[in-house]
Amino acid sequence: MTTRHRHRPAPSPGRSGLLLAALLLLGAMLGLAGCSTARQRDTPEGPLSLLHYRDPATARFFEAVYRSGNLYVDFRPELVVDAIVQDRTYRRLYVDMLRQQFLLPEAEVARLAAKQEREFDTQISVLLFTYEGTRTPSQLTKPDAPWKVFLRDDDGQLHVPASIARVREDSSDYQYIDKYFRGLDRWSRVYRLEFPKLSKAQLGVPVGSAPMELIITGVRGTVTLKWEDPRIFYAGKDAPG
Repeated sequence: MTTRHRHRPAPSPGRSGLLLAALLLLGAMLGLAGCSTARQRDTPEGPLSLLHYRDPATARFFEAVYRSGNLYVDFRPELVVDAIVQDRTYRRLYVDMLRQQFLLPEAEVARLAAKQEREFDTQISVLLFTYEGTRTPSQLTKPDAPWKVFLRDDDGQLHVPASIARVREDSSDYQYIDKYFRGLDRWSRVYRLEFPKLSKAQLGVPVGSAPMELIITGVRGTVTLKWEDPRIFYAGKDAPG
């Protein structure tokens, strides 16, 4: 007697393959959606930045004054920014670097130090590094620039820059930063932003409780960099309040 076996048809590989591909695609989309792909992003916690510390000592030195952030649109970087506040410590060490490198006489060192103190007392200075994800450098100094910059101070007041100047590659400011960071290239730009400042230390006015926020905004979205302790913009630990 011959026993006949009925063979079940094998599952269609096309169906199972499509299902697996769909699940993988969904997981990838959910993972990316949880990262830095929002159209408008106000929390600078993304992994992408221009500057990277050269060593751990540099990271500790710039910890209080350095911030970075980026804006993604449709999974594409539209704006990558880094910012360094030129606080009192930064300015003192910058003058000391010039003294050592150029063997400056004491009279010249005193003149440069006094100039840095005057600037610190009357203005907030921030070095802003920008990259727009293309081979076309940003043009923040142009009146029709696609990005505008604002500073919200510790009292909640919104300020526009008193001046925006490009920092050239052959300047001592640029070369000073390049000693501590990697990442500057021909497609990025460095600008010095200057905002008016009330000398709270001299007037005895307490520093406000709100953080300092540098806002870079345009039609494509907004990046906000935040410094929780605003005292570094005034007189470091010596600031009242």
